[in-house]
Amino acid sequence: MSQFASLVKPRRLALIPARGGSKGLPGKNLAVVGGTSLTARTVQCAAGTGLFDYILLSTDDELIAAEGRRHGAQVPWLRSPVLASDTAAVVDTVRDSLRRLQEAGVAAFDVVVLLEPTSPLRTEELVKRTVAAAESVGADAALTVSAVPLHYHPRKQLCLDAEGFATLFETGSGPVLNRQELGRTFIRNGMCYATRTSALAAGAGILGTRLRTVLVPGPVVNIDDAEDLALARKILGL
Repeated sequence: MSQFASLVKPRRLALIPARGGSKGLPGKNLAVVGGTSLTARTVQCAAGTGLFDYILLSTDDELIAAEGRRHGAQVPWLRSPVLASDTAAVVDTVRDSLRRLQEAGVAAFDVVVLLEPTSPLRTEELVKRTVAAAESVGADAALTVSAVPLHYHPRKQLCLDAEGFATLFETGSGPVLNRQELGRTFIRNGMCYATRTSALAAGAGILGTRLRTVLVPGPVVNIDDAEDLALARKILGL
């Protein structure tokens, strides 16, 4: 049940962070996958959910901004060089965007949803499920996750020192267990994050303090390099 059940409709912001300076794959946010650029695909996905009162593209790049506007995103400013650097934290861009929208007179939002263009396998249904999870009673954030194959389980991982001696990754975890004894673990896959703005205002990050998850059972591609891009194109078609 949604904690916003008493409201006619919570105000939701879709925030698409798409900076221009990628070292691993230059220009990746304008790369075409399945006949559509990653930026356009993300804007279209956000709009297709019917959930959002405002779709904001945050970029420092004029070409990305033009692509976003062409497909219906709002780009009222270009992101500052500080927030577009390799070391900038995405939560700082989220907070800066909320502040600037407020200063521009845009009505406050209840939930902000982060949609990174580098996840082209994202679906509208997945975004809807993540938003619903974040808005459910007892939660203040939600994100998509994928199951970690058991052969990569933390209880099977080792750390090596400078001399090549090994220790268990989980210090003090005891002997390595058989596969049948291992519990499942999960990793965030970057497809969708949803956070209540009240949690951000209280100082929490995009994971909030009461985090729910949405499991993605199928393939996931998060594009960081040319190999990832080739895989996405193979799955979705050139």
